[in-house]
Amino acid sequence: MKDLIQVIIPIYKAQEFLYRCLISIKNQTYTNFIVYLINDASPDNSLEICRKISQEDARFKVISLLKNSGPAHARNVGLGYADLKQGYIAFIDADDYIEPRYFEHLVNLLKDSDADFSWVSVNNTFEKEKLVFPEIDCDKEKTFSITGHDLLLREDLRLMYLMVWGKLFKSSLWEDVRFNEAYHYFEDGATTFKVIYKAGKVIVSDLKLYNYYYSENSATRSGINTTKLIDGLNTEIDKIDFYKEKNEKDLMDMAYIAYLNTILGILRQTDKRQYKNLRSKVWKLYRQSYKNVFDNKNISNTQKLKYCLYRINPDIQKLYLKLKFG
Repeated sequence: MKDLIQVIIPIYKAQEFLYRCLISIKNQTYTNFIVYLINDASPDNSLEICRKISQEDARFKVISLLKNSGPAHARNVGLGYADLKQGYIAFIDADDYIEPRYFEHLVNLLKDSDADFSWVSVNNTFEKEKLVFPEIDCDKEKTFSITGHDLLLREDLRLMYLMVWGKLFKSSLWEDVRFNEAYHYFEDGATTFKVIYKAGKVIVSDLKLYNYYYSENSATRSGINTTKLIDGLNTEIDKIDFYKEKNEKDLMDMAYIAYLNTILGILRQTDKRQYKNLRSKVWKLYRQSYKNVFDNKNISNTQKLKYCLYRINPDIQKLYLKLKFG
């Protein structure tokens, strides 16, 4: 019998997209799965949609929470229901949907390469209703394998490897890892790296099998607020502390790069008057930490010079980016 895939979906105010998501799962060519639909006290008709599909297909299990507690808590509830000693774990967001071969291809990638998790590319879509799948030529697929440790050194892949969706994990990777429920934003960024760190081997494909609904109203793109900015910064501090505890100097060096870039991003995005206190705080953190790039062997001397120059005035980076990209 094929190994069981256990899918966890946090659901809140998802009625506009949820049915599409669930149908794309129901129609998978790989059929041995169970889906934990974690209704996070959604005030719309999401629960009714979940109940309807669970009545039609016993593989869909509805878990209703009494109060809204956010995606980190919902995912942790799902992990609590899952059997983490067998099969695989997959996370899907309720407004996204997957190509019919998504599970099958992820399983084949993982098994054929004897990896701990597999990862496919993403197709950004603005389509709200239809199941629209891009044309995929599997014969032109490009893959590469990498250790979890080395993946965490890849700054060019950081924004995507931190996303918990688009991947299929061996369940055992999650036995002692849970999402930090203190975060309102970027909870996967504060968590996924811990699972990657445990992975001996990762297999990555460029096939776009996960359809990500690109909404300007999503939590991560719904405008700037202090909580979001601080959560983003604290996730980077979490990584530094984690790698320091593990005595992983090379990973800690790269984590400082992400930390400094996050600070510079906050300074670029915020108004000097409206966010005066926040800017003052993070600018002080930058000046205290920029020297941590000097021993980093993974970045060039030119990059190190930039970080050194930015300590003079954060607007230097904004000017640099404007000149570079217009």
